[in-house]
Amino acid sequence: MKPNYNKSILSVSSSILKHYGIKSNYKSLNELDIILKNNYKNVVFLILDCLGENIINKNLTDKDILKNNVITTVTSVFPPTTAAATTAFHSGLSPYESGWIGWMPYYKEYDRMIELFFGTDFYTGEKIPGFLENNDLNYKTIYEKICKKNTNIKYAKLFPSFEKNGSKTFEELCKKIKIVCENNNQNLISAYWDEPDHTIHHNGTSSKPTKNVIKNINKTIEKLSKELKDTLIIISADHGAIDVKEVYLNEVKEIDKYLSKPPSIESRFVSFFIKEGKQKEFYKSFTTKFKDKYKLYTKQEFIDKHLLGKGKKHSRIDSYLGDYIFISESSLAIRYNVAETNQTPHLADHAGITKDEMVVPVIAIECK
Repeated sequence: MKPNYNKSILSVSSSILKHYGIKSNYKSLNELDIILKNNYKNVVFLILDCLGENIINKNLTDKDILKNNVITTVTSVFPPTTAAATTAFHSGLSPYESGWIGWMPYYKEYDRMIELFFGTDFYTGEKIPGFLENNDLNYKTIYEKICKKNTNIKYAKLFPSFEKNGSKTFEELCKKIKIVCENNNQNLISAYWDEPDHTIHHNGTSSKPTKNVIKNINKTIEKLSKELKDTLIIISADHGAIDVKEVYLNEVKEIDKYLSKPPSIESRFVSFFIKEGKQKEFYKSFTTKFKDKYKLYTKQEFIDKHLLGKGKKHSRIDSYLGDYIFISESSLAIRYNVAETNQTPHLADHAGITKDEMVVPVIAIECK
């Protein structure tokens, strides 16, 4: 399922921008525009990582507040993964424009696959000195734009404990939302929580631990909604997930021998750099080995598909992409181990192009 950039998570950002009088290059959501016209004192925008439509349908009932208040669904951007999609929410830019195309793209000047959020080598865990301070992926957030034009708006950013002063539990995050909403200001709050993503990766999309985490999130939001007044809570997700079958390419010698570097970007959206003159041999070996549903594009074929979006291409895009680009349409996920590390196995993942990964809800809870 391809991303629909006329009705994607970028449309959520566009509706929020539109509400505060700022133009966007992407269409807004009519369903959300109508609700925003009620001009609530507090607007809370909460991203729940990996709470795709299929995850809600598997783990909640129609009586649950998260499922009962879905006003529409949209697609994620491509790839449907945290680095690309949360950046799209916060920047109002497609991955093609922002340069955030996945968890660990290749950086030629370091000859490493670098985790964009942390500035570390994905395969060794080594910190890359100066990467975070000097990288060219910084962007102006939609919240900065809103506050610059609307000086009466007070903005608050609330995140988990991996950020300074972040929340250790979802209950703590919601308490902080409540505290902000109870002041006398016109408030705009952006909040993010890294569940159920973490639990889903390690336990699968419909496991008991996954259901318990989602039920607790639902219960906590329901409690919060009853405590707030004159507040609109907008909730969406960066992506969904699918249960996967992982293959470690370092164990597949007839393919690994053609790679000039370990795979990069994601496990279901993979960039392969091939040894010089061995492209045809790699393609033949890969397609012979794997009979699952997937796309294997050349670099130019992939760019021509415009899956990353349109607009002004970020200067990093071309160097991120290797000779071949793999996109999973089934349960197949490509992983890789090097001598320095052992990757933690995942039972579920995302960044492929299935409906379960791509479709996410837009939830609106009006607290009057």
